[in-house]
Amino acid sequence: MIRGFVCIALMLLGACGDRIAAQDLGQLLTSPQAAAVPRVGTRMRPVSVEDPARLLMIGDSLGQGFGTLLETQAPARGLPIRVVNRGRVSTGLARGDYYNWPAQFTAMVETYKPDIVVAHFGANDMQTVISDTGRTAYGSPEWEEAYRGQIRQILAIAARSGAVVYWIGPGPDRGARLNAHLARLNPWFREETERAGGIYFPLDWTAAPDGSFARSVVIGGRTVAMRTGDGSHFTGQGYRMVADAILDDLVRRFPVLGPAAVVSASANPIFRLQ
Repeated sequence: MIRGFVCIALMLLGACGDRIAAQDLGQLLTSPQAAAVPRVGTRMRPVSVEDPARLLMIGDSLGQGFGTLLETQAPARGLPIRVVNRGRVSTGLARGDYYNWPAQFTAMVETYKPDIVVAHFGANDMQTVISDTGRTAYGSPEWEEAYRGQIRQILAIAARSGAVVYWIGPGPDRGARLNAHLARLNPWFREETERAGGIYFPLDWTAAPDGSFARSVVIGGRTVAMRTGDGSHFTGQGYRMVADAILDDLVRRFPVLGPAAVVSASANPIFRLQ
């Protein structure tokens, strides 16, 4: 942060590029980008079969499902990735009195020392935020900032570990109220994750062409039963496709994670994150 302020000062003198007007300096100093935001990892250490990358899955029951298929698909594809699945049913970022994810995640990071963290939250968070700083009622004007604060805590903990972060944006839900809630949260997940240098991973490709909920979707020219009858969870095939899409993107970004004969993400008709 000090370096940033030095650069701004030098810009006024023309030493860091074009000069800026004095009134522009105030905007730079007060912009969200100027604030000190912990940055998550962006590089992958050397890995091998003997010393694989450590991937930690956190989140709710949907996260647990994605984690289960990441556990099976990574070794099935011969990838040097060891998955630890710590998704937990009925949890989220709102109710810290029931399950304190920032505290639990801190302990997990210390234990597993992840190189990669994959997160999925939101489906159980349509309620009061109860955290170490107090209670914020759902629907109140303050709720957005309280919930964003929970997102930031998770990202800051991951940043301290140096882990690469994939934040899965929830797919649409069949229930109208929950669907509207998740649609509200998705931009927050994207903004906070990308501000911290993480990778926001949307699931809009698992929905109907207009973005609405659909139990079955057409992917790569074939119809896929993507979601279960409860309107929230994924089928086994759906979980596997999401897990494979994440692994494809990991190998594309970090080739060290792929075996010599790995199929590139560009060759996968299912999904490619831009």
